[in-house]
Order: sequence, then C-alpha cells, then structure tokens
Amino acid sequence: MTKIFKYTWAILKGMGITLKYFFIKPVTVQYPKEKIKISPRWRGTLKQLKNEKGEEACDGCRICEKICPVNCISMEVYKDEKKNRRFTSSYTVNFGRCMFCGLCVEACPKKCLVHTTDFEFCTYERESLILTKDKILR
Repeated sequence: MTKIFKYTWAILKGMGITLKYFFIKPVTVQYPKEKIKISPRWRGTLKQLKNEKGEEACDGCRICEKICPVNCISMEVYKDEKKNRRFTSSYTVNFGRCMFCGLCVEACPKKCLVHTTDFEFCTYERESLILTKDKILR
C-alpha cells in the first residue's frame, strides 16, 4: 500500500510541474522576422573603430597579432613620415580559425578593436570567413 501511495505521489508531482509550465508563455522567437536582443558582452565579429577625423585609429602596434593564440590576425604596417605615425597597409582576420576569446580586444592599447554583436556570420565557403581591412573598418 505504501508503494502505491509513493508512486501515485510521484506521478502527481510530475504532472503538477507539467501543468505549471503549461500556462507559461512560450519563449519561441520567429527568427527571420523577430530577432532577440543580444547581450553587450557577446563576442561577435571584430570591428576597427575610427578616430574623430574619420581615419583608422589603429597605429599598427601589432599587439593584437602577437597575443592571438591561434594566429588568425595578420597585418602589415608602414610609417607615414608626414604625419609621423604608423598605419596598417593590410589587416586580415581569419574567422575560420578565430576562437572569439577576446584577448585581442583586451590587449589593444588604443581600444580601437572591438567585438560587434553580429551573430549571423555563417557561410558555405571558408574564403568568405577571411575579412580584410576594408570590411573590418566598415
């Protein structure tokens, strides 16, 4: 008799939990039409910021390239003698290798490299996962 009471109580308890969730509004999002709000801490694709003059803020210090654990960032730097500062002639990020750790963003002394909240970054070709300077500056 005690086993019957124990099993009946377990079934009623489980049905109570199911009944509780039956009346809660579902959290399904109709994706292409509706989009969820992404957390500001989300690590999406990389973006280089521009300074107030509209030029690239990156001075080519190569810290982001050196700190990247999978070597997905590569750049070429030149020095402009007129402005007496360095610029990047090419800046390439291979997102096929990137593990979105955020070390490059944290290490940037000028804070010109940031993660965006882009999450729709899928493709069928690996070549389109390689972003160059013009795409990163957007």
